[in-house]
Amino acid sequence: MGEIRDLETASIATQAALTGHQVLTTLHTNDAASAAIRLIDMGVESFLVSSVMLVTVSQRLVRRNCQHCLEEYEPSAELQRAFGLDPAAKKYTFKRGTGCRQCQQTGFSGRRALFEVLEVDDAVQELILKRASAREITRMAVASKRMRPLKVDAVRKAVSGVTTLEEAASAVML
Repeated sequence: MGEIRDLETASIATQAALTGHQVLTTLHTNDAASAAIRLIDMGVESFLVSSVMLVTVSQRLVRRNCQHCLEEYEPSAELQRAFGLDPAAKKYTFKRGTGCRQCQQTGFSGRRALFEVLEVDDAVQELILKRASAREITRMAVASKRMRPLKVDAVRKAVSGVTTLEEAASAVML
């Protein structure tokens, strides 16, 4: 199904899911937990949202480091701390593209997605039924290790050299 923008489309998706169809759709929100809240705000009853939603994924695109001109570099200590890293530990090696013919001197080539995946289990369903905030849902899901926040995936991709820490920061809300 295309993007859900209004109650009519949300109702059609909900009814299809209730009758056993697997529904894959898009919905504009800031994070994975906000998808349920957005549907409720559109007018879908919370008991319906909690019973039909299985998983919700939030994504952001970041520019991918050019693999032809990679070099190690050290992001600012302030930026590392913003991601919860200890710059003094020198635990990670960060990479960036320096610019070459392959990437037209940009240091980047292509894009990569950062993901936040929320599996809607019984605990999340209960929070949706209670009309909890997206923040409460996220807090519980992260605490129970049922969700890896976008920020964590951003750090993983930066540490593995896929993108720069600066590019990751531009994609997530620090």
